[in-house]
Formats: sequence, C-alpha cells, structure tokens
Amino acid sequence: MDGAGVRTLAGLVRCEGGIVASLVEWARVVSGGLIDEVVYLTRADAVDVLTKFLAGQLSADDFSDWAEAVHGLDTIGVEEDFDDLLLQFLFEISTPELFWEVNEDVGRRWLGRMRRSM
Repeated sequence: MDGAGVRTLAGLVRCEGGIVASLVEWARVVSGGLIDEVVYLTRADAVDVLTKFLAGQLSADDFSDWAEAVHGLDTIGVEEDFDDLLLQFLFEISTPELFWEVNEDVGRRWLGRMRRSM
C-alpha cells in the first residue's frame, strides 16, 4: 500500500479530516481486499474519537459506522497487548442492537475504561 493509502487509513482510525461516510468509503477503496494490517488503532486513538463523540462532533450513528469500519477492515489492526479491550470497544460501539444504544453514558464509560488502561 502506498503512503496515500496509509494516510487514508490513519485518517479513518483517528476519525479526522471529513465526514465519516467519506472516510469509510475511501478506506475501503484503498484497502481493496488487502489483508495485511498497515495501521493500528491504539487506546490513544480510541480516547480521541470518544472525546469527539462526547463533544458532539460525531453523531451516534457516525460513531457506530466508524467503529464498524475500523473493526471490519483487515488493513486496520489494534494495539498489541490491548486487543481484547479495543476489539470489545469496537464490537460494542458498532453493534448497538446487540448491546445498548450508543449515547453519552456509553461514551463516558468507555472513555473511563480506556483512560484507566493507559
């Protein structure tokens, strides 16, 4: 994958630089069926995205869509030694129908868990 592709995936992981739907679409395009992890979601990235959600910069739907894309792309991995925590976070946020509605309380709970793990 070229540098532009890596930057696109990193932008999605950090949820920066645009509308979530566009970030997801571009990340899927550059991933193009690749299975090698080239970018990793860290606890710090999760804290940043949770902070954006709690500040109202992301809707609950956008937050869930972001988590689903990050969780689903094979080109995005998670921080080593914290994979259980990060994968559970992504799974719960991306599937509110299985857990609970994504709202401020859920965001605060996850933000606390992430910060305590750092």
